Amino acid sequence: MYRAPLHFFTFRLRGLEEYLSDFRGERSPKVIYKGESVPRLPAMLELVRPLNCLLAGLAVLIGAVVAGGGELPYAAGMAFAAAALAIGAGNAVNDYFDRDIDAVNRPYRPIPSGRLSARTAVILASCLFGASVVLAAFINLSCLALAALNSAVLLTYSLELKRRGLAGNLAIGYLVGSTFLFGGLAVGEISVVGILAIMAALSTVGRELIKGIEDMKGDQKLGLKTFPLRYGTGKAAALAIVFIGAAVAISPLPYVLEIFGWAYLALVVPSIVAFIAAAAIIMRSQKPEAAGRASLACKIAMGLGLLAFLASVLAEL
Repeated sequence: MYRAPLHFFTFRLRGLEEYLSDFRGERSPKVIYKGESVPRLPAMLELVRPLNCLLAGLAVLIGAVVAGGGELPYAAGMAFAAAALAIGAGNAVNDYFDRDIDAVNRPYRPIPSGRLSARTAVILASCLFGASVVLAAFINLSCLALAALNSAVLLTYSLELKRRGLAGNLAIGYLVGSTFLFGGLAVGEISVVGILAIMAALSTVGRELIKGIEDMKGDQKLGLKTFPLRYGTGKAAALAIVFIGAAVAISPLPYVLEIFGWAYLALVVPSIVAFIAAAAIIMRSQKPEAAGRASLACKIAMGLGLLAFLASVLAEL
């Protein structure tokens, strides 16, 4: 029988204790910002990443409309808000636990730059998580269960999974894909949106692996065990291409199965081209600069894919 090493639990407990002590105001985080007055609201907005929250909400609405046969019930609006709040909370928690990593990789982020204290980030994340779960409870029990599960996954990811290589990449893929499922659950149907969830999850895992190659320098300094650091950039690139290829392979299915029409096909083709470009870039070179370009190409491809879903949904209304 497998037994997790003691340091695994010790690390998680220490991280959780640190999180709670910041919530209670028992710790004084280091502040490197030199200004006398720190504007908190812009830093809070940057912390929660409003664009990511909006995109998650749109994915929920798309899932709700597709599952609801073109209708948009009031529950979909509540699901949009719940998902956006949960993503904002997750981003805040992630930045809290990654403040030492970001001090190396992204020193301009709100916490390492000193524009926002760690304690403020903890309080903000806790409020957003709570609001998200409350909203989900008003929709139905299935949404409440998924919201609670995703909140737990987000916290576990920030505490431990992010430092465990492929497990962290898979967790992020699941969380992105589950936004479509959440929209389906809001209207009581998930069978149709399952394809969209799988496509989103696969492409996200591929991009996360590429981002791991891009961030290797900072991750190595901090002793993280990401997939590229464990197994090499070549294997990480190959695995990323497998996940991206799987997403591309099933992308025509919504059209073939007559879930979406021509509007979807017109936009998903450029998305496929962008994904192929990302795969070609990372196959040719696994240097951080190339990984950065491949990651950007994946982001563009995923944006076009979301637009394809959105255009198809609007065409059904």
